[in-house]
Amino acid sequence: MVETKIGKTGQQGFTLIEIIAVLVILGILAIVAVPKYFDLQEQARQSAAKGLIAAAQSQLSMGYATLKLNTTWSNTPATECGWVVISNSEGNITCTGNWTDSYIKIDANVSGTTNKTTGYWNSPEASGS
Repeated sequence: MVETKIGKTGQQGFTLIEIIAVLVILGILAIVAVPKYFDLQEQARQSAAKGLIAAAQSQLSMGYATLKLNTTWSNTPATECGWVVISNSEGNITCTGNWTDSYIKIDANVSGTTNKTTGYWNSPEASGS
């Protein structure tokens, strides 16, 4: 019996040009995607700092309400901000100002961010409410 080569003429592997083309495409994708990934990390840290500011604003509102209900309350805004819990201790939050000020400045920093994020808690008495 004579065997024919029909059916045995299929491709046996990739050519060098195909492999190089795939590597070039992967390289271009890596160049575009990696910087975007690092930018997302910074944005996530900034969002975490904004979340800390929101938590501090809420805590300051609770402390202010307690101060108005209980005249012997002696906590300062800095003490109230100390109640804001940072889960993994990779950041800090500071509050500067007094209850009698028109606003209290809140600085939050999450480890790895390039700068602090600042927010304010406005006194309800200062806004005319």
